[in-house]
Amino acid sequence: MERMSRLLWLLAVFALVSLAPFDRLARANELDIWYYQCMEDEESSERLCTTEIVTSAGDQDFLVYFVHGKGGKSPLVISGDEQKFSILTIRVDDNDVLEADECDVGLCYFKIEKSAKLLKLFRKGRRARISILDDRLDTILDAEITLRGFTASFAKH
Repeated sequence: MERMSRLLWLLAVFALVSLAPFDRLARANELDIWYYQCMEDEESSERLCTTEIVTSAGDQDFLVYFVHGKGGKSPLVISGDEQKFSILTIRVDDNDVLEADECDVGLCYFKIEKSAKLLKLFRKGRRARISILDDRLDTILDAEITLRGFTASFAKH
């Protein structure tokens, strides 16, 4: 579990740095693009890949990404600005709402079981609504993302 947490935090830092190039796209409302990208963890020499999309709330950008893991285990992570995320929910089309298993400052993620369910829903779905609340239960993000292009991008791994 500690190794997974370290990898998720590494990817969160990478994700925050990665948001800068997407800023222009976010401002132009060209957010229907799913990207596949990889980086190498210098400490372990492990290659880490994600399938991701950027969504925005006001002047804040959020990165929604599946981390490609060994054996098809791909946790879903949502990261953003350095503020405390308390509750994150996702609803794909008319399916049940799923709540993230862990949230912290600028990051929430779904454990493997829920991520596997979400992966199936993302592949079949059309749209997903993502909501993030802070400690005071104020809304940080309430946005809908398209799932168009997700399956093709995810298949690149």
